Amino acid sequence: MIKNVIFDVGDTLIDFRHQDYMRDLGFSEETIRFLTDNMIFTDFWKELDAGKKDMDEACDHFCNLYPDLEKEIKAFWENIEDIVSEFDFSHDLVMSMKEKGYKVFLLSNYPQKLAEIHWPKLSFFPEMDGYIISAKVGIIKPDEKIYRILMDRYRMHAEECVFIDDNPENINAAKKLGITAILFTGYDDLKKELDRLNI
Repeated sequence: MIKNVIFDVGDTLIDFRHQDYMRDLGFSEETIRFLTDNMIFTDFWKELDAGKKDMDEACDHFCNLYPDLEKEIKAFWENIEDIVSEFDFSHDLVMSMKEKGYKVFLLSNYPQKLAEIHWPKLSFFPEMDGYIISAKVGIIKPDEKIYRILMDRYRMHAEECVFIDDNPENINAAKKLGITAILFTGYDDLKKELDRLNI
């Protein structure tokens, strides 16, 4: 019997709108593509998620690597608050779970300082029964340890949980632990899956 609904955050409940964010800052499409590949989808960013690097290091790190883009990189990190936006459906989705009697949790790969900036502004955040930020525990999904930390901390059993995430690797890791898992591909498909599971 499912008692707990666990959500990923980025690209599940909020839009990690990094390319549109850079367009808002006036970056060229060439620069957007370059920084997407060489700043966002990099091992350094994974280390931010894992708490091994600090956001204060990020701007200098990438400016040193790509001095020709120093102006753009500084603008990126100085305005980082605007890199995400909450999906229109997120608050109602979370509240529908709460109204049905489920406990709701967040399990997210997220840099600590960025979570401190973003999460308190999310309309659904006060409704959470608990959460784990990867950078705070020093482990990122799909490492099974982070799922166990969440379940141990909040005294949950795997068979009583459903986990929703946009990353197939994270979904597969949850399933290996006996957690029911749904790959998030969009709100409508998620609702169908939740209905199928009678959630």
